[in-house]
Amino acid sequence: MSGLEFSVPYNNDPETLDEILRLRERNGNRIREVYLSGPQEYAGAGRIAPEMGYDDLEAVVGRIRAAGLGANLLLNSVCEGDDWYSPAVLGPTMEYVRRAHEELGVSAVTIANPLYIREVRRRFPKLEICASVLGDIDCVSKAVVFRKAGADVITPSVDINRDLGLLARIREATGAEIKLMVNEGCLAHCAFRKFHFNYIAHKSRRPYAGKTRPEDNVFSLNCLALCRADRSQILKSGWVRPEDARRYAGVTSCFKLVGRTSSKSMVVRAIEAYMDERWEGDLLELMAGSLYSAGMSGLLHLDNRSLGEMGFFDRVTSCDHQCDRCTYCGEVALRLLRSGVFTPEKMTDLGFR
Repeated sequence: MSGLEFSVPYNNDPETLDEILRLRERNGNRIREVYLSGPQEYAGAGRIAPEMGYDDLEAVVGRIRAAGLGANLLLNSVCEGDDWYSPAVLGPTMEYVRRAHEELGVSAVTIANPLYIREVRRRFPKLEICASVLGDIDCVSKAVVFRKAGADVITPSVDINRDLGLLARIREATGAEIKLMVNEGCLAHCAFRKFHFNYIAHKSRRPYAGKTRPEDNVFSLNCLALCRADRSQILKSGWVRPEDARRYAGVTSCFKLVGRTSSKSMVVRAIEAYMDERWEGDLLELMAGSLYSAGMSGLLHLDNRSLGEMGFFDRVTSCDHQCDRCTYCGEVALRLLRSGVFTPEKMTDLGFR
């Protein structure tokens, strides 16, 4: 296995993009692509991002391509309304993809809906299509459906990140490249996930300028409360430590980092840690989503080195996933999770440094 490759997020901050381009090669590993959402008038996505115009998209993609990296455009909304499949919606969306691909040089698109994957493949045979993690691909049969629809790359559900045998079977059965999302920070087998991303799909189409409503935080606050009530949830989540990425050699060498709604310091920290394949600090400070929020709000600290020393990876990749009969993750949480730890990284993220 040679160097690792990474798909990294653009958080609509030009200064963050400066850092991404600076870090494109590090420790024998490389950034392969930058993924980003486009103008809200054309499609929703899996995150709520600041408003972007087509000229903005053109400028950002131009910078990414000039640095020798690929640009991966997100079309991974899980809902676009009841007219999603009508010619009135499908036609303009496909024209948007054409312009982005042929005029701007976008080299890949990420799509959650297999019917849209099929349509994009039919029209643009040379465009790389990535099946989104929001397609919830968690078994071989579902992966085959996405592959037959036209996906070149599959990002499986994070819920199976620790099932190396299943991941290998998906790769073998489909022949597709596997791209693992390693720091999403959502709860394992979250009962609220599809409802949350359905909400985001609609919210992401609206003009956004940093203003939120109380209902915008319903899901995030809910998952934060679950983490507080049961800290074992933090260990059960499907994250992968930077040191363990190479242990997926039989599955993939390509990994996706989350962070399109994260600050520059958070994005850069995660990129550096995963490219270095080493992190000496708090693992929660590399996460996005609920786990990052839990860490910040409770000043929680999960020592990454200690996880490695206790053989965490070997244990959770060989368990039978019968959490109702096992107390291991709860025991690890009790042993390693500390409260009230205010690190320099937290100070930076809060704007104190």
